[in-house]
Amino acid sequence: MAKFTINPNMELYEKRLAKCGAAILGICKYASYDAADMVIREIKANCPVGDDKRNAYHLRDSFKLSKYKNVNGFIRTKVVCEGYDDKGSPQALKARALESGSTGGGKYAFIRKSVEAVQSRAVDSMEKNLNKKIDEIVNK
Repeated sequence: MAKFTINPNMELYEKRLAKCGAAILGICKYASYDAADMVIREIKANCPVGDDKRNAYHLRDSFKLSKYKNVNGFIRTKVVCEGYDDKGSPQALKARALESGSTGGGKYAFIRKSVEAVQSRAVDSMEKNLNKKIDEIVNK
């Protein structure tokens, strides 16, 4: 049978837990910053650079993270591809075509491979940051 003992500092512990509950959205955002940065850096590192000197780095530089949103209690951000190249082609369309191989030039799934490459490190980073922030609040 489990035994639960309440010590004299239980009220202080309850107050600290209440602070964690009130700050949970901020804590989750904080925990995900490093992971999102890892993913976007890996995508940019694996993004193919074309031979055309005018448009060589446009696709790589067009990848950005959207603003963080709270969707039904889940903190979310997306990798988006913004802008157009010098010829007026949308960068998002070019990225989709490269990822799925729909232009006849072959499939080069650099986004999927990038996400898979950093997934375990990103999860570990989120866990570490989450625990760090909760410990800061609880142990104040």
